Amino acid sequence: MDIEARLAAIEETQSRILHLLVKKEPKIEGTLTLKEAAEYVGYSPDHFRRLAVEQRIIPFSRPSGQQKGKLLFRKTALDRFLSESTNEEQTKAQPGRKRKSKELRVW
Repeated sequence: MDIEARLAAIEETQSRILHLLVKKEPKIEGTLTLKEAAEYVGYSPDHFRRLAVEQRIIPFSRPSGQQKGKLLFRKTALDRFLSESTNEEQTKAQPGRKRKSKELRVW
C-alpha cells in the first residue's frame, strides 16, 4: 500500500470518528427530553419532573427501562395534558368560604 492510500484511509477513519463524537442521539420525531418538555409546557424542569415521576400526572417513558435514567415525553401527551389542565381550571370552583347572600330574611 502506498503512502497516499494510507493517508486517505487514515483521514477517512478520522472523519468517521469525529462524526461519531459530534453526533448526538437520534431524535425521535414527536418526543422531547425533560428540559425541552418543561420549556414547552412552561414549568421549571424540577417541578415538571415531580409532576411526571412522583405524582404521575404526565405520562413519560424511560428508554433505559430502569428506575433512574433519561425521561422522554410525547408531544401529543403534553398537548393533552395542557388541554385537560385548562379545562379543569375553568370548571373548578373557586376555593374559599361561601359568601352570604345579600337577601334580607325576615323571620
